[in-house]
Amino acid sequence: MSINLFDDIRDDPGFVKSLLRVALFILLLLFLDFGVSVFLEKGMNRFYGLDCKADLLMIGHSHLMLAVDKPMLEEQTGMLVAKYTREGVNVSDRYIMLKQYFSNGKQKSRLVVYSIDPWLFTGKGLSANSYKLFYPFMDNPDVDAYVRLHAADRFDYLSHRYFRSYRFNTTLVNAALRGYLGNWSNLKIGRLDTLQLKKEIESGNYRHVSFDEENIDTFRKTLPLLSAHAERVILLNTPVSGILARAVRQDYDRSMQMIRDLAAPYPNIHVVDLSPDFEDREELFFDPIHMNPDGQQQVTSAFSTVAESLLVR
Repeated sequence: MSINLFDDIRDDPGFVKSLLRVALFILLLLFLDFGVSVFLEKGMNRFYGLDCKADLLMIGHSHLMLAVDKPMLEEQTGMLVAKYTREGVNVSDRYIMLKQYFSNGKQKSRLVVYSIDPWLFTGKGLSANSYKLFYPFMDNPDVDAYVRLHAADRFDYLSHRYFRSYRFNTTLVNAALRGYLGNWSNLKIGRLDTLQLKKEIESGNYRHVSFDEENIDTFRKTLPLLSAHAERVILLNTPVSGILARAVRQDYDRSMQMIRDLAAPYPNIHVVDLSPDFEDREELFFDPIHMNPDGQQQVTSAFSTVAESLLVR
């Protein structure tokens, strides 16, 4: 006896109802997914200053994040600040961050501050998975192409491309909520353990400076992008512990000089190195490359003075 499955399904009213329920559930799930992602992305845009035309844009990694206090900088300079800083972003990431910020029609900023350090060209030390930081911004064509290029596999890319709330981890959700609450603080409480750092340096257990050609080329193409989108650009080296700086002094100086040489053709780009004024004040450091709250306050004050002096030239 032959069984016509299609006829059985057609004649079963319960199946049609079940199918409609499944379809409705999927639609509601997609609607909820979209709504949650829009809510979180809006909060993140507020937190990073991506939702406004800022006078002063900061682009960088955790060095800059912990060295400069946004509300204090706004108060001292009178400028609206967008602080787009992410932990672990490398030179390529920062290039995409700049393209993302200026891709939505924003005109020139009065000042763009781009974070540099002696390890700018070093190939190791920052996260190889830093592209995941950009999941929430995959609607931006430049970001989407960047994530697609670096994603672990096609499923990694597609799952985040089409399931929008999947783009947010706990750190990003926290940033979104802080954006809604207007909480801009970035702090690490504590003081540098100088004895432990000296032991690590003696054993060779510290981050060495190196020069990766791909990173140099990426920075080279970043400079005209910076120059074209700002009246003034500051390439800012935030303080490094003197103990660590002396351990890598030769390559440290070589790296900083290379940055100056690459920036020299651009009249509106200035290299500012705050490290010499702070590197022997170990009580201001949380670890060898990050400031504690006291250090952040003092670095922000010093940087505000530098920024204002450049803008009045």
